[in-house]
Amino acid sequence: MVELIDRSKFENEVKAGSVIVDFGADWCPDCRRIEPIMGALAKEYDGKVKIFKINIDAEEALKDELGVRRIPTLIFYKDGKEVGERLVEPDNRLPIETALKKIL
Repeated sequence: MVELIDRSKFENEVKAGSVIVDFGADWCPDCRRIEPIMGALAKEYDGKVKIFKINIDAEEALKDELGVRRIPTLIFYKDGKEVGERLVEPDNRLPIETALKKIL
């Protein structure tokens, strides 16, 4: 299961290591569709990458600051810096896992 975090935990967690942050909302069908994919990747890459979810309705200011316009949006971090391209509305595992491997 992917942990739902708030802004303060987000700011702390992205400081070190490889992190994926999934921006989404409970009412979003595409967000619900990738939940099992993100959960499986979190299990498979446990100890190598941390995967978190942020609810854009609860963290609207953070969403705006980061320029998240559509959901789901996955942002990849390595040691505190955003790296690679954001994945906007990914619909299957392949692009997510490919991007994940680039931050290991």
